[in-house]
Amino acid sequence: MGFTATGDAFCLQGDMALQGVKNCVKVIDNILLQDEDYHTHLQYSYKMLTRCHKFEITLNKDKFVVPAPTMNFCGCTLSGDGFLADQEKVSAIRDFPTPTNLTDLQSFMRLVNQLAEFTPDTSAAQPLLPLMNTKRTFVWTPNHADAFQHMKLTLTSPPILALLSFRQIRQMPYASMVLDMPSCRIMVVDAYV
Repeated sequence: MGFTATGDAFCLQGDMALQGVKNCVKVIDNILLQDEDYHTHLQYSYKMLTRCHKFEITLNKDKFVVPAPTMNFCGCTLSGDGFLADQEKVSAIRDFPTPTNLTDLQSFMRLVNQLAEFTPDTSAAQPLLPLMNTKRTFVWTPNHADAFQHMKLTLTSPPILALLSFRQIRQMPYASMVLDMPSCRIMVVDAYV
């Protein structure tokens, strides 16, 4: 049967490792460090790296970049201007073919949900929702095609949203990020944002 709580155990290990590290935000396996000046940033980066070593969290030194004007964090691209949708997800929406079955539509709607915060209105997707019912026959109509194209257009031109309020990134110009800890493909990005 195996140990099914491995992800929970890993998250707990990461939480314990980074507990008390100032200006550190951890979201599952994503870590963002941010500071007001470069010297302080280096100190907390060292503290984060030391804690990861102590808790046997493996980091990949080849993914270390100093500094970068933008960075990806939790599905968003952060910069000094604000944050916007991850361009890979935007491209996936733009290039998504017209659904021909329920599975295709479910995949599209998962992308819509991931990018919903970047658009003021996802109501155009409403005509597609009845097709998600597994008890109904999947019949694609012109109304569905119009809703699908409208959602693609809306989601492929998302606005740049306001700066993250939880840390006032504009006031903290130095930031580091760690990604993909479970697979040991850690990315540490230092960025002037």
